[in-house]
Parts: sequence; C-alpha cells; structure tokens
Amino acid sequence: MWGVALSLALPAWAAQSGPQALEVGVGERLLVIAPHPDDETLGAGGVVQRVHARGGSVRIVLVTAGDGYVEAVVHETGSPRPRPAQYIRYGERRLREVRAAVRQLAPDGVRLQVLGFPDGGLETLLHAHWWRSHPERSSTTRASDPPYDDDALEPDVPYDGDDLRRELENIVNDVQPTIVVFPDPHDAHPDHRAAGLFTMLAVADWLGKGGKGPAAAPRLLGYLIHWPNWPGNWPVTPPRPAAARASLELPQQLQREGPVRVLTLTDAEVATKGAALAKHVTQQEEMPALLSAFVSRTEPFTLIDTAQVQHVASMIERRISATPHGH
Repeated sequence: MWGVALSLALPAWAAQSGPQALEVGVGERLLVIAPHPDDETLGAGGVVQRVHARGGSVRIVLVTAGDGYVEAVVHETGSPRPRPAQYIRYGERRLREVRAAVRQLAPDGVRLQVLGFPDGGLETLLHAHWWRSHPERSSTTRASDPPYDDDALEPDVPYDGDDLRRELENIVNDVQPTIVVFPDPHDAHPDHRAAGLFTMLAVADWLGKGGKGPAAAPRLLGYLIHWPNWPGNWPVTPPRPAAARASLELPQQLQREGPVRVLTLTDAEVATKGAALAKHVTQQEEMPALLSAFVSRTEPFTLIDTAQVQHVASMIERRISATPHGH
C-alpha cells in the first residue's frame, strides 16, 4: 500500500492545452523499462520502431521475466499448485517470446537486458526488502536472486530494492538516454507502479551525480497499461477489430493531471506492433483482448519532468532512511 500512497502523492502538473505530438529526433538514445515481457511492446512498440528507423539506439530492460503469472502457469501445466521449476520454465518461455517480439520491432540495433527480479514482488522492494541483508523470496520461483543464469544481467544479485535501484542507475549511466520510457507510477498494477518509481529514483540519482549525466536531462515518458475499465472499457467490453485504426487515449483523470505526448503511428508501424505482440504467445492465450487494444493508431504518454523525479526520489529516500537495516 505504501507504493500506492507514494504514486498518488506525485505533485500536480501545470495546466496544459491538451495532448501534443511526440517528436522523435534523429539519433535518439532510447531506454525502455518494462516490468514484464510484453510491456515493452504494449507501451512503447511504436517508439522503438520510430527511434530505430531514425538511426537511434534502443535499450530495452526487463525488470522481471514474467514468471509470477499464477493463473497462466496453472492453466499451462494443469496443476493447481505448480512447482517452482515450472514457474521458471514459464519465465524462460516468456523470455524467448520477448526476443522474438523485439526482433519483429527492429531486426537489429536493439539491445535487450533482463534483470530477473521477482514478478509480483517489486512493490515490497520499496519498503520491506530494501536492504541486501533482508532480500525478498519469490512466491512462485522461491528464488531470492535471478534464477536465469544465462539471461540475467547479474544472476547473483539479491532481490532487494537497493540493488534494483543500482542496476537501473548503472544502465541509465551506460545508455546516457535522450528518452526514457517507463511505466506510469499511477498504473493500477503494483509491479508497474514500482518499476516506474524505481526508474524515477535511478534517474534522480544519475542526474544528481555531477559530471556523469548528459548536458540536458532526457525526456521522461510514462506509459499506462493497467487502469480500471481501460483501454476500451476492457475487460467489460472486448475491443472490436476496428480498434486497430482508432486512437488510444489516456483516461481523463490522467490527462487532467499532466501533460500528454502522443506518438501517431504509420500503417506499417501499427502492423509491426501487432505482429510483435503476436510473438507473446503465452499472453495471447490469456488476455488477447487487452493486447489487441494496444494495437492502435497512437501511443500516449505522460510527460514527467525532473522536478517531479527529484520529489519522488526524496520521498523514497526519506522513507528508506527511517527503516532499520534488516527490517
């Protein structure tokens, strides 16, 4: 619940005239943070294509392998209580799918990195498991560090908030991004909220270290995936096939709270995004209506400024400093 309270405490935006076009320049350095495999395509599949087509570089970072989707693993295995190894195999399958999806979005020039933190457990890393002395244990894989030796960026890193923040900051420093696309901290899914907050914390730490940041701060764009009865009133009313031609608009509440940037996709980009999402077979089996709702003419984002990032980082740091090590 602390993550919910923190995300809702974000400072209000200045009034805006309405959504504005997202401009992608030549040679941008794009960093995409995805809580789970498929979020990179759902939230930023069009941006990835556009940056790649304009000669830029793209780094995609998966915070988890998506190995905590209990209902899907139960459905796939036929077991009411799958074993940890079955969850890990499911995560390995999702990692194969995301590689295929990224190749669909951009056949070359995109670097994909996997952190392998606990799916379904990111929010507790912000409070209950911040310190390395008290790591979290995944409720599904039962691991307390990434169980993907051949895939994880650091297979032996413990599941704690400080190490996740450090890994993200190191990646930001390595990429030196001009655009960072990450989960909107208002997202209704706790993993998405937490991934958004961890990204903001990492960016704040990076910018605060003199000489290590860029001459100008990157554009920070939040994408929304989970919101009550959104998009298209999903799952109450599954989207119609014609939705692929419609614009995807953020909920009115979020539009009122901050500036919105919208990338309008070409026909080819819409088709490629749909083809990439088709590679996420495990998710197509479980929630095809949700995935299809994002195969849209537009990708909307909230524009987050560095003052808000610093505000959130200071709130997190104050809460962490008040928490004893090991508790």
